[in-house]
Amino acid sequence: MNRTVFLSAIATTMTLACTVTASAESMRLEWVIQGQFAGPILAMDKGYYKDAGVELELRPAGPDLKPAIMVATGVDTFGIGHPNQLIAARANEVPLVMVSQWGQKSATTYVAPKDAGIATLADMPGHSVGLWFGGDEHEFLAMLNNAGVKQTDVDLVSQGYDIVSWLNKDYDVMQVTLYNELLLVYQNGYTPEDLVFFDPSDYDSALISGGLFTTEDEIANNPDVVQKVVTASLRGWQEAFADPEAAADIMVKYNSELDRDFQIDQIKAMKQIACAGPTLEGKFGESALADYETAEKILLDAKLIDTSIDLSKAFTNAFVDAAPAEYRKIDCN
Repeated sequence: MNRTVFLSAIATTMTLACTVTASAESMRLEWVIQGQFAGPILAMDKGYYKDAGVELELRPAGPDLKPAIMVATGVDTFGIGHPNQLIAARANEVPLVMVSQWGQKSATTYVAPKDAGIATLADMPGHSVGLWFGGDEHEFLAMLNNAGVKQTDVDLVSQGYDIVSWLNKDYDVMQVTLYNELLLVYQNGYTPEDLVFFDPSDYDSALISGGLFTTEDEIANNPDVVQKVVTASLRGWQEAFADPEAAADIMVKYNSELDRDFQIDQIKAMKQIACAGPTLEGKFGESALADYETAEKILLDAKLIDTSIDLSKAFTNAFVDAAPAEYRKIDCN
């Protein structure tokens, strides 16, 4: 996303806010208004938070606005983030807690054209891989480790936030998100049949995707607010997944820079990310301890944290379990 579009999206994001009062709550997105956050955006547009009695403002994030930091410092009440981020925070005595896990698999996969000659990770030595460094690379490094491939045998390249270099064959394998870069790959003429996919879940290395988090203090002092926000957000996701075309109209309503068809595909990709784990058992929004154990192991192996934490305190399913069952059921067919 270029700077002009980014600034425009920030401006239009603010129109989503309910009337802000001194006691208003806020939720920090991971980026700007787009289908990646269709659940809370739809819930805001339909008035589900307000109807529940919560004045909630959705706020954009960006390179210098990290949800975990904004929530930890009290700037925001809620944030959207990933289990590995919360584990890292708690390892540094920052008591963040996941209260609703929307993504049930990694949002990231790794793709190579079939003509690159890489069928499995065992074929990776001698080939080049584009990764986002700064923390996002550790999932793939864990994949290599679990596949018995030495990092020194692979040419690891810092890739940008577009797919041009990969299209130009500057490197063989590219890290992509299911809801953005992979869609752009398809827009540039590739089909799934043209690609080889390296899924982190196949190598016990998945850093699962985003969910809703807050602080231990918020849970202790305002559990009714947390419950209302969790329930309204689940309701928003349930509706967005059921009708991605209508949800895309809402995204474009608040960010006119967006392409509607791309937003439809993005919301469908978010449904794909949600349709795993507890969601398949009618428990969309629940966290699974095994996912946190995987994330902690990756962080420890990468020396991003020094010691294990009590993972049972990093998430709670109490609020999701108390939400109406109809909002926790997603049609994954």
